[in-house]
Amino acid sequence: MAFIKRMIFKYRDFLTYTVFGFLASVVNIATYWVFRHTLIWPYLLANTVAWLIANLFGFFTNKSLVFQSKYTNFRALFKEIISFFFFRGVSFFLDNGLMIVGISMLGWHSMTAKIIDQLIVGIVNYITTSYTFKKSEKQMALRGRILRHYHTIRNRGKS
Repeated sequence: MAFIKRMIFKYRDFLTYTVFGFLASVVNIATYWVFRHTLIWPYLLANTVAWLIANLFGFFTNKSLVFQSKYTNFRALFKEIISFFFFRGVSFFLDNGLMIVGISMLGWHSMTAKIIDQLIVGIVNYITTSYTFKKSEKQMALRGRILRHYHTIRNRGKS
């Protein structure tokens, strides 16, 4: 049982991201379906709107629930939003590119292309999202290691 607790603690970010990443994919797929198959929008327009809605959902769930990044001030929040959507811009082009290949080139049904697309984009999103919200934590950890090293060296000189 202790092993399982250690593994859950060690991989908490990945596990919670998987849950909320899955939910963001559900939001994306459902939104796409509504705009493409109910309102009969062109597939790239429906995909773009679905991407935007899912990524707004993803930003706030990733920030608050997955990576537990605190709201410090508006400037910090704004920087995180810019960083998040900058990296998600990569996934936007990947998302639309996969849809073009799947639908226009391979002739797949749009929902088949969308589901496969979301599996691939989800992996890319995890990598880029963890960078956005963990960057300041990594910088703090590095500073801590440098300070510990500095104090160790300084304390050796006092002996």
